[in-house]
Amino acid sequence: MKKENNANHFLIPYIFILLLFLTIAIISFMMILAGKNIYKNINEDREINYCLRVSLSYVANKIRQGDKNEGIEIKNINGNNALIIKETYNDINYETWIYHYDGCLYEIFIDEGSEFEMIDGNEIIKVEGFEIVKVKDNLFKFTVKSKNIIEELSIAINSCQ
Repeated sequence: MKKENNANHFLIPYIFILLLFLTIAIISFMMILAGKNIYKNINEDREINYCLRVSLSYVANKIRQGDKNEGIEIKNINGNNALIIKETYNDINYETWIYHYDGCLYEIFIDEGSEFEMIDGNEIIKVEGFEIVKVKDNLFKFTVKSKNIIEELSIAINSCQ
């Protein structure tokens, strides 16, 4: 009887240590999973912010390049406003159209007055929404949206002054 009691006496500390080890392992595993999800969310938000900022920066640079007398215009295309930048090369007039189609920002460079299909343009970057509003004669407001995050840019063109 003394041997059984003595064996239980040595077994209890080992069981306690084993339970403590399992508890630490389970908590560590849960922390790793939580960290993985946090890292994934941070990366998704970073990518969305990057896309929004790049799209607005791209539009701003295009406007600055085409800021000549009456070189910037807004037209409606399939229910959405599109930015048209007019340019002349070798006495031939061209237009650069920047517009939103099928979840992406597109650009197409065509002869002035030419017709095109929206899918014909080059995909610039993925954004859920892109809006253009002419606030004043020389002031435009651009809004891009992706996954409930909205970024705005107001830009004044100098050619109207």
